[in-house]
Amino acid sequence: MRNVILIIKREFLTRVRKKSFIILSMLTPLIFALSIFIYTKMVFSTSPSVDISEIKIVDNTQWTGKNIPNTGVFIFENIEPQPLEKLREQYADSESIVLYIEGEKDGYPLSYSMYSKKSVSIDLQEYVKRIIVSTVENRKLKEYNIENLDRILAEIHTVVDMRTMKWEKNREDRESNTASVMGISYVLALILYMFILMFGSMVMRGVIEEKSNRIIEVIISSVKPFQLMAGKITGVALVAITQFLIWIVFTGIFFLVFQSFSSGAEGIVQGLTVEFVGVDIIRILGFFILFFIGGYLLYASMFAAVGSAVESEADSQQLMMPITIPLILAIMIMVQTFRYPDSSLSVWASMIPFTSPIIMVARIPFGVPVWQIILSLSILFATFVLMAYISAKIYRIGILMYGKKPSLREILKWLKYK
Repeated sequence: MRNVILIIKREFLTRVRKKSFIILSMLTPLIFALSIFIYTKMVFSTSPSVDISEIKIVDNTQWTGKNIPNTGVFIFENIEPQPLEKLREQYADSESIVLYIEGEKDGYPLSYSMYSKKSVSIDLQEYVKRIIVSTVENRKLKEYNIENLDRILAEIHTVVDMRTMKWEKNREDRESNTASVMGISYVLALILYMFILMFGSMVMRGVIEEKSNRIIEVIISSVKPFQLMAGKITGVALVAITQFLIWIVFTGIFFLVFQSFSSGAEGIVQGLTVEFVGVDIIRILGFFILFFIGGYLLYASMFAAVGSAVESEADSQQLMMPITIPLILAIMIMVQTFRYPDSSLSVWASMIPFTSPIIMVARIPFGVPVWQIILSLSILFATFVLMAYISAKIYRIGILMYGKKPSLREILKWLKYK
């Protein structure tokens, strides 16, 4: 045990004293806090800066386009109908957007097209589509000659203010914000993916470096291979947790500093409070750390085995592919999880240990039964123990092999050695 502690201490101190670690630990939260500040400033600003778009309407029906009103950012102008080729010559190099409505005079529109030298914004497309649909529907209704149609339509017009509430046992129900929950899920799952890949690769690179420098031969004379692997994995895990905690603390500090220079700081804080209402941040972060530890230990043990089997980082690419595929698959499933967090795919993927760290972290903000979280963690850590046993067998043989790149079949044979 003393040897393992010495290896953990060596791995931890060696890495946290590096300039790259110090710079990354300070620069990342600075950039992240600045990004949060800019985002919240843009979202909660009362007068956001938006470019005004000018839209020329060429309406062959000569009535549809007249019903599209201007807005604060969309300025519409009806012009005389003319052939498309002539419109191309006139507006192809301008900033204006041309809305071309096909159809016969006084008839119903047959098609709608927007022409521009740049991509047309989704907001403009949705606005024009909504107004045209409403205009055409109203005209069709009027053809039925219904008395007091305008009054009837005004009376049946209904606005629904939808709120989402969470049932809470033994306390008052709380309002939840689905958009904020989805944002938290996305950010945490993405951070988890990056951390597992980044720090798992760090373990592999450390093993390769020591093996290529023949330092491993000196170390292995004093400690057992499993102790060396366990110490290296644990040491890097402590580095990861330390860096994560530093990022949280300094992100908060930098964000508060940026706020102090803003006259609308109180509005931003209030906006964030509204955005994250009903979200249990402490609970989410607690489970995030547990799933990070489990996911990291599982993948780091596999990365350590890969590092021991090769002599250079270039040789590791082929063996890394089976390890990284489940992580990539988890990111793909995560997109589906945001829409359907309780679907069969999401639930099963949150139980499979190779995808559960990312998928379960993505599900937790939406509300997951505690028994599912405990079961997922139990499977994850049990799989790590099994994988550590398998990786240790590969590690103890691979770290002392030089001059030959082992095939996958040879690595599988190492598992049979006693």
